[in-house]
Amino acid sequence: MKRIHLLYLVILMPAFFCMLPSCTKNKYHDTNPTPDNYRLLSYSKVITQSVVYPYYIGTPVNTENYRFVYDGYNRVSVIYFTSNDSNKVRDGLSNLTMKFDYTVPGTIYKTITDVKTATIKEIDTFYQNPNGQITSAYFPGVYHSYNYYGKLLANEGITYRSFNTTIAGNVSYTSNNGDFLYRLFNNQLTATFPDSGIISTFIPPVLDSDTILSLPLTVTWTAYNPDGTLGIITHNNVNGFSDGLSGYSANLIRVDAIDANGIKARPCYFPAGYTNKMFYQIYDFLNDRPGDYLWLQSFTTYGVNIYQTTHMLRAMTSSATATGISYVIDADSKVNFTNAIIKDSVTKNIINEQYKLQYETY
Repeated sequence: MKRIHLLYLVILMPAFFCMLPSCTKNKYHDTNPTPDNYRLLSYSKVITQSVVYPYYIGTPVNTENYRFVYDGYNRVSVIYFTSNDSNKVRDGLSNLTMKFDYTVPGTIYKTITDVKTATIKEIDTFYQNPNGQITSAYFPGVYHSYNYYGKLLANEGITYRSFNTTIAGNVSYTSNNGDFLYRLFNNQLTATFPDSGIISTFIPPVLDSDTILSLPLTVTWTAYNPDGTLGIITHNNVNGFSDGLSGYSANLIRVDAIDANGIKARPCYFPAGYTNKMFYQIYDFLNDRPGDYLWLQSFTTYGVNIYQTTHMLRAMTSSATATGISYVIDADSKVNFTNAIIKDSVTKNIINEQYKLQYETY
């Protein structure tokens, strides 16, 4: 393939044109992958949000900056992070170091520290298989497990935890020629409860105390709908320390359990966003490389890319959101700019994420 001699190869996509498989494809020559001796040095992320529901309130802009440092094995060792987000400033999360520790083979410890106070904000633990793929990831309050078909992600388990109460779901990925086609969720959630709950004593300073739960349980699932209403489903006489919910989709949900003596399991939440189907589109003339939208999310989180697809991501669509992605690629096949426009189909809000990337040679 002949070298491209343009200063920049610009890949632009109208935000949501040609979303149907029947659209006619243009023919392009594949571009080269990013040269092996380049690695990501840093990127800035500018986030603009247009809030139009229930009424327009402006377009707040936040900027995040990430700077990567590598060890002698070309592994991410430190990420320096800064942000002007007022919420992150308030919570002491605007100036952080994220250190990766590979001392234990097959395990990555990620420690996030507030630079100003030296306070440890979070410790994450990732486990890898012999191929270097992340198989499980522990974050505060949430656990992910990953299974692969060859190099491509095939299944993901998601478990949210509040003390010992958990809510778990599972998604699977279908693929075509090394690229994601769909992410499928069966709309099934499973809650588990410890055999001890809490009872209010109303005796300051101790208001709650651990007490044994007795069967059967009354389990209540509460869905928080975008319009402010609640969807409540109650399961009576649950004769076990687990319960399932079918038909869940997209909304934030909470589970509660109480026994006949008024002893309550600690409530737990499962986040919004997991719809029954997410459809992926690719740029079939762009080989996957650093700067791909999914690559950026994974690399920043784990220090490795769990999304080993063949081509670069063009769009993700579901019943809840639609994301259109475009790239600017230079003459050395490096992604210099990634742009994502995320539309919420319910609230009509729009988030624009702009990534400006810089590289270094090694």
